[in-house]
Amino acid sequence: MANSPDNVEETEYEMPALFVPPAASRPQIIPTPVTPVPAPPPSQRAVAVVPINDPIGECLMRFSDELRAGVRPQIEDYLNEVTPAVREPLFAALLRVELTAQLDEGEPLFIFRRQFLERFPKQKQIVERLFAEFEASETTDVRNEHTTEPFETAPDSEPLTPGPNSTPMKSSLGRFQVIRELGAGANGRVFLARDPKLGREVAIKIPHTERLKSPQDIERFLRATRAAAQLRHENLCPIYEVNDVPGQYFLVMAHIKGKPLSHFLNEHKRLPIRQAVLITKLIATAMFEPHQKGIVHRDLKPDNIQIDEERHQPVIMDFGLAHFDMPDEPQLTQDGQLMGTPYYMSPEQAVGHSDEIGPLTDLYALGVILYEMLTGERPITGRTVGEVLRNVHTQQPIPPIEHRPQIDPTLSDLCLKAIAKSPADRFASMAEFAKALASYLKTIKS
Repeated sequence: MANSPDNVEETEYEMPALFVPPAASRPQIIPTPVTPVPAPPPSQRAVAVVPINDPIGECLMRFSDELRAGVRPQIEDYLNEVTPAVREPLFAALLRVELTAQLDEGEPLFIFRRQFLERFPKQKQIVERLFAEFEASETTDVRNEHTTEPFETAPDSEPLTPGPNSTPMKSSLGRFQVIRELGAGANGRVFLARDPKLGREVAIKIPHTERLKSPQDIERFLRATRAAAQLRHENLCPIYEVNDVPGQYFLVMAHIKGKPLSHFLNEHKRLPIRQAVLITKLIATAMFEPHQKGIVHRDLKPDNIQIDEERHQPVIMDFGLAHFDMPDEPQLTQDGQLMGTPYYMSPEQAVGHSDEIGPLTDLYALGVILYEMLTGERPITGRTVGEVLRNVHTQQPIPPIEHRPQIDPTLSDLCLKAIAKSPADRFASMAEFAKALASYLKTIKS
């Protein structure tokens, strides 16, 4: 058995602040006027099929493939592929596809407006026009018409933060009073709610109905949730309870105020080297406990790591895809079933062999996250999801030091070891990885 992280010597460093100053204290960016792109009526929002030799059409098809597969495509990456002359129409087209996908997932668009305005200040007019167009076509019922989710909410035009003229949301999930939606992803939707019984705010996750189609899906969800609820670590999000009434499945967890790590990567592309290493060490240390109990997260990625705005520490979220080994219970994930996010999948996970998935699968994903924090790039890339999955087995990552010369060879090698193709070539455990990172932290200055 690997040594406990309790034996890993801690460094004197504290988590540096990850949050940018409030908007009022930042320099104001004046958007450059742009010529609005004519918009088709809402009934024609679907993207037209275009020739493959058309750069806009090719980008649209790849972007749409990634969205459907649950990959996190970045509009900025696609804009950098084309000449300046076509960037504005490409931006409008990509944003239209992304907003359409969000509507199809039942996500209220108002929660994304500020994010897009901050990311694309020079395209403010296009962003505002498209949001106005889409929101005008939305119904006021945010429930998916194909589901019977056990809650009701106010219209999705409700502001994210109630203003002086806003009407408070009135909704409930059992005894919980739903305040607003926090976000949605491939696995489900998350709501901020108040528990009147205990007088505290909580986060409630409702899995998408397609994730619970069969009895096996439901049992996997309940088993993973119950197992994760036994975990206790300051860098793991606590799960308070699960509602297991048929047709009304949801879990209740702590509300961690802050932003996901992906927000900072989207905004800054890469992080200070010491900060990236420290975040990775904290996550590795936290993941030792679930691994000791046979729980493998299987979907570690920047979207599932929340940065607590009060403690400035990473908190691991969403054990919804967790795999765990219980000797007296059957395993419910069958070979060939891909679960996870392609860019962060280890080679053994990418082939869908559940019996090969273990703690070193999570270690690989954490190595990818470290690589991304250090370099602003992912170690394995591809134009389509299928190509990414193939490249996980065949493509050798560029050493981090070649992306960023300030990274010293020792750290570059640590990162490459974590994402080795063969599990036998990686660190033996999260504890060993955390120990190596702690030793490295002692060699660099703050």
